[in-house]
Amino acid sequence: MDDHNSQNSGWNNNASSQAGYSNPYSNTDYMRSSDPGAHPPARLKHSGPGIASFIVGLVGLIGHIITFVLASLALYGSVELLDSSISREELAFHPAIVLASLAFLICLILNLAGIILGVIGLVLKNRRKVFAIIGTILNSLLILLIAGLLLASIYMM
Repeated sequence: MDDHNSQNSGWNNNASSQAGYSNPYSNTDYMRSSDPGAHPPARLKHSGPGIASFIVGLVGLIGHIITFVLASLALYGSVELLDSSISREELAFHPAIVLASLAFLICLILNLAGIILGVIGLVLKNRRKVFAIIGTILNSLLILLIAGLLLASIYMM
């Protein structure tokens, strides 16, 4: 009885190997080591800066969308200003344009911080990098999109 208990105690369970299949989720390399106190490998945690980068990217995306919609609605409400003989300089100081510009600038600063957090999350050892990769790509694409829209608006003038 003691011999039977000593064979079944511990980490190794041979029932799966006797049934003819192997579990792809079990890592049994630690069982073959000579260290009697070997433990199963721990699952990697997600990197904190990577998660923060992803969240900042989502907040920046939502901020850009809300800013664009609100600025469009504000300018649509004051469309009579656009039809009149108002100069570009006067239109540039319209409160909707000023607030939209500040909101876009704040969102761009958030996206820049998201890129920095994403890169920090990418260089951390022994951490999952999924959120860091997604956050870095999302923040970079948002900055490139806003820069492209800015360049397009400059060339349209």
